[in-house]
Amino acid sequence: MKTPRIDIGSIRREQIVDAAVAVIAEQGLQHLSLSEIENKVGMSRGQLTYYFKAKEDILLAVFDRLLEMMCRQQGGDPSKPPEEHPFARMRWLEVVGHLLEMILHRPALSPEFGSLQYTFLSQIGHREDFRLRLAKLYEEWRSHGTEHLERDLAERPAVRPVSPRALDTLVQAILHGLAMQSAVDPQAIGDAGEMAHLCLDMLRTYLWDSQPQRKKKLAVLKS
Repeated sequence: MKTPRIDIGSIRREQIVDAAVAVIAEQGLQHLSLSEIENKVGMSRGQLTYYFKAKEDILLAVFDRLLEMMCRQQGGDPSKPPEEHPFARMRWLEVVGHLLEMILHRPALSPEFGSLQYTFLSQIGHREDFRLRLAKLYEEWRSHGTEHLERDLAERPAVRPVSPRALDTLVQAILHGLAMQSAVDPQAIGDAGEMAHLCLDMLRTYLWDSQPQRKKKLAVLKS
């Protein structure tokens, strides 16, 4: 029986990404440099650039790693299909509430991912690979949310014509906007529970209340 061949290249790339994630966690994204990664992983510049041609290539790999970590924090396994994710057992509005809790949580659950996402956004004008990576990620989120909402609407139709894709795009915009405002000025959000309730109440009213009424405040977030 042959001994499985060890993929040294994959191991080295994982080590480099591990080192980059550690630098970001310890010092912040602004201090991530090839020199810091070299010191952390114990490689020379030549070894580093052999596996990753530029710092931006490392950032793309780190982006995927942080996304995987976020998925595991939510109880999911990136290697399994979406239908096996814990979100699949929730109602669409419950998933939105869970995402609001993540966004408004203090301290942020994944501040490194948020910082890296903003870095990508700031460079999409001249980094097509960054733009495409974000576009792919947002489309995956949008598609899952659209399918989820369509399934719920099949069981409980809305009181007006609804485009699930448009509504899920709006939810993404709300989540991104709240995340950005919260990162810049946490005081802008005010009461996180009230903010979450406001968002959920608007969505619920739009979908299912023909005569909107103010509902009892939902305990969506922990105090």
